[in-house]
Amino acid sequence: MAARRTVISERARALTRATAATVVVLALAAGCGSGEQAAQAPNTPDTVSRANKGVVENDDTPELGGKLVYGLFSETNGWNPGTNQWSPSGLQVTRAIFDTITAYDEDSNIQPNLAESISHDDTYKDWTFKLRPNVVLHNGKPVTADVVIRNQTYLSKSPITGPAYVYAGVERLEKLDDLTVVVHLKRTSVDFPILFATQLGVVADPDWMESNDGLKPIGTGPFALDNWEIDKKLTVKKNPSYWRTDRNGTRLPYLDSIEFRILTDTDSRGKALAAKDLDVLQTISGQQVQSFQSQDGFQVYSDGKGESRELMVQLNTMNPPFDDPDARLALAYATDKKAYSDLVSGGFDPVANGPIEPSSKWFTPTDYPQYDPVKAKELVEKVKAKHGGAFTFRLQGANEPDSVLGAQALQQQWAAVGIDAKVELEEQAKLIIEVVSGSYQSTIWHHFDYPHPFADGVWWDARSAVPPPTFTLNFARNKDDKITEALDKVGSTTSIDEQRKTFGVVLERLAADVPYVWLVHQRVAIIAADRVVNLVRDRLPGGQVSLDLTQGAHGLAQIWLKD
Repeated sequence: MAARRTVISERARALTRATAATVVVLALAAGCGSGEQAAQAPNTPDTVSRANKGVVENDDTPELGGKLVYGLFSETNGWNPGTNQWSPSGLQVTRAIFDTITAYDEDSNIQPNLAESISHDDTYKDWTFKLRPNVVLHNGKPVTADVVIRNQTYLSKSPITGPAYVYAGVERLEKLDDLTVVVHLKRTSVDFPILFATQLGVVADPDWMESNDGLKPIGTGPFALDNWEIDKKLTVKKNPSYWRTDRNGTRLPYLDSIEFRILTDTDSRGKALAAKDLDVLQTISGQQVQSFQSQDGFQVYSDGKGESRELMVQLNTMNPPFDDPDARLALAYATDKKAYSDLVSGGFDPVANGPIEPSSKWFTPTDYPQYDPVKAKELVEKVKAKHGGAFTFRLQGANEPDSVLGAQALQQQWAAVGIDAKVELEEQAKLIIEVVSGSYQSTIWHHFDYPHPFADGVWWDARSAVPPPTFTLNFARNKDDKITEALDKVGSTTSIDEQRKTFGVVLERLAADVPYVWLVHQRVAIIAADRVVNLVRDRLPGGQVSLDLTQGAHGLAQIWLKD
């Protein structure tokens, strides 16, 4: 089994070079091939639950000051929204440093954030974003229409995001006045502002962004970068000029600083929280969630209102053997998702049959192939007959702690029906390059956790299914025009029922094409000491309650610490 690891410090230095723009980007990525893999539990409880426990929320006058110590499960390769990939851990840090133009409320509806107002014409082709006055970047420069236009122009020229249907659908950007930007679209898009709640909506110093630097971010967020010891910790300090105040007029944030510690080992992170070396941690380990649910003095937030992300085996449909539909179908039939979940998460993670959980309003049942070793063996023989008597390929993944267990489980399941998978775990940045350039066959991947599936469409658009080695956001390179037609139709109606029905076509086609072998739905959980107040209880500038966890990350400006 191959195992290669390159230290993050080398990766980060590489990303500062002039070639950075062509090295990396998942401009919308929520968390791709990175992050922790939940370890096997020797003693799995009979009942598993995502229930929240001990959450501390109150409206008392906050105690100002103090430092929050936050344990993250992975390092991030940089902070430039145009050249770096942000997993849930990266998104948590960027929630401190940046603001987005729009944001989600608790019902996953889009609301103005850095924008003061959003409006559109009758065709939903011209969208007007009025920015809030007196917002400044960390370096004191004002946020204006020019800043937003330069940011968007930079992102539209990225070798990754530029060709995507997001910017392919933008006709032009217009400055109406110093605080007003009009986005003119080529086609109707009723949900276009959703894209500005993603990594594409980050507002940053355009000089910094255009430099391709990923090490010294300059945003508008509640905290500014103080120090980054790559692979160890990153510290942010209070932004004294932050534009937001609470309902009583107190300027946010309440904390003086936050120290994000990189602790990739699940057990080490849990022990640090129990020893009070951490105040908060991120986890996807069901065992860890249940362990802290049973302990006093801790709050567990595991049952969020947003969409889950999916753990899957992503297949390159333009690279043998998975350019053969029979090979993709055989792999799906050969995969025992329930056994995988039981082994890797102790049954905590529910099995997945698509990118949407059954509890979601966007869910539509499909005929996705279920575990059937007899059918798998029949298809394996067909594949071998077409490929010289062999069915072999590389299964890649990020070389992260605890990830070996899942890869070995899949390897053994597939071997039982005659499939030979060679497991290769490698450094995350290298894996990302191989995926975006199409030089991989299959990879373990995490993805698809946007609160509205419109934002996920960028990963499935047939117009982005280009042959390797051209970079693309359609990582599976699945070219299905019916999916593209449905995605465009989703954006053309304001009816939720019609959107759900049309999005159902996307789910059905993904089930038929099998560009992904779905494994489980995963939710990022947040566990904290009980002295942390209002952990995920944030409000948007308009007074609406914000979505608790968006792609595994939450607001930080509203948190305060009890003595």
